[in-house]
Amino acid sequence: MQDLIATVDWSRAQFALTAMYHWLFVPLTIGLSLIVAIMETIYVRTGAERWRGITRFWMTLFGINFACGVATGIILEFEFGTNWSNYSWFVGDIFGAPLAIEGLFAFFLEATFVAVMFFGWKRVSKRFHLTATWLTAIGVCLSAYWILVANAWMQYPVGMDFDPGQMRNVMNDFSAVAFSSVAVNKFFHAVFSGWVLAAAFVLGVACWMLWKRRNVEAMHSSLKVAGWVGLAGILLCLYTGDGSAVEVARTQPMKLAAMEALYDGSVGQDLVAVGLVADKEDRLDGQEPVKYAISLPKGLSILANHDADSFVPGINDIIAGRTITPEGDTVYNTESYQQRIEMGRAAKAALADYDKASRLGDRAAMESAKAVIDQNFKYFGYANFDSVE
Repeated sequence: MQDLIATVDWSRAQFALTAMYHWLFVPLTIGLSLIVAIMETIYVRTGAERWRGITRFWMTLFGINFACGVATGIILEFEFGTNWSNYSWFVGDIFGAPLAIEGLFAFFLEATFVAVMFFGWKRVSKRFHLTATWLTAIGVCLSAYWILVANAWMQYPVGMDFDPGQMRNVMNDFSAVAFSSVAVNKFFHAVFSGWVLAAAFVLGVACWMLWKRRNVEAMHSSLKVAGWVGLAGILLCLYTGDGSAVEVARTQPMKLAAMEALYDGSVGQDLVAVGLVADKEDRLDGQEPVKYAISLPKGLSILANHDADSFVPGINDIIAGRTITPEGDTVYNTESYQQRIEMGRAAKAALADYDKASRLGDRAAMESAKAVIDQNFKYFGYANFDSVE
């Protein structure tokens, strides 16, 4: 068992390290691809050779980030099958589909046209080269989309059933997986944040060049493009960031409660802007979970539900399955953790019954057991929890 724990810990550490390096380059690549495409569009429309030089300068920096992102991304793809082989097999029918689409379509699109971007300046027409640049930018975004579809499914699993015959999850609705509200919101938020990051990067490099008095005119032009892209990205990030809060509150209320250190929710819940999370011992002594808190009145209710007088459940509320109405009444209208544990254990027992019936060839018993599994599988993982006292 100790060896197994050590293996899991090392697998997590390796995957986390690779993901951290990968994410250093991905949002910057997304934003730079747009900025480069805009700059080349200006060059093609104006015919000014200085814009060609500006485009090629930033394209070089884009290429470095693109190469680093691809290298670390390929390693991550392999780690799904090596570090997490059982998981990849268990959910591969769903999880593998967006990854395969990303590789077959988006990555091939990028790989084809990025070569034209860098080596086609004197080999193809201006408009064809511009088309290749925009298609590369689109390919970068498509890659991000399908990766985020896979990530969103892990956060909010939809469009699938558990097949006890195969002992794995199978997809039953591709559109639900590909166009879930969580995936769509994640995608746009990631892309727009990439615009902001790339704009900040271009502004930083351009200001450094101006400080050194190098390529002054080109850097002034770069500042203008980056400034407009950054402004658009910030405004759109605010909108999609609000959408992220709503999605987390709707699909993962326990995550929201944990992020906010919210143990007991209330109607018109405040949002803690600044504070220090209390130790477990202090909380058990009846002290506030967040010390020295500076809160925004009703902020979390507005953020989560767009309603200042709405109820936001805390950790204890979710465990108990309770809601507080605007009138102050307590209503138990969702499954408590104890009920989820019992449903998980029922699913687990039914799976054993299905296996036994399958070995005996008793199809009626198999169908009966599968019905119980389907009814309770949503909380299958809770079977491994201890009872809630």
